[in-house]
Amino acid sequence: MIPPGGAGDYILEIAGRSGITALLNTRLGYGHVRGCAPGQAGQLEARAEEGVRWQVDRFDLERDFYPYPSAHFRTIVCADVLETLKHDPMYMLDEIHRVLRPGCDLVLSSQRYSAEQIRGLLENCGMEVTRVEADEDGVCAVGRKIGPLRERYPAWLYPER
Repeated sequence: MIPPGGAGDYILEIAGRSGITALLNTRLGYGHVRGCAPGQAGQLEARAEEGVRWQVDRFDLERDFYPYPSAHFRTIVCADVLETLKHDPMYMLDEIHRVLRPGCDLVLSSQRYSAEQIRGLLENCGMEVTRVEADEDGVCAVGRKIGPLRERYPAWLYPER
């Protein structure tokens, strides 16, 4: 599901628990691999695996400004992170939208949300859904950024608003 990249492409893996960060470089060809995970803002962690080195930025995924330029990443991988967010999951998706280049892809997976909900979230974030797969382990989808964020607080995700 993750599209291949090139030597000049940047990819971000959010939370980095999938164990694929080094493979994004060695198997998919991304020249610049970065990770981010929940933690105290400003903390940096250097990691290395399979001869690949990358940096993991730590910050609050639901409240902090993501420390990346706008329209920077060719691809963002966000595997099973959405269900861990308790305060404001759309904040993360809004920041993903900001740092993702137009016409580029977000690969989003969830073990908690349905395929219909994931499709709705991606479309709400100004993305065209190009692929959705669902099985007993969860949902994985790819959204391509095509427009602006549509709705900041979807009623089904924020019933108390």
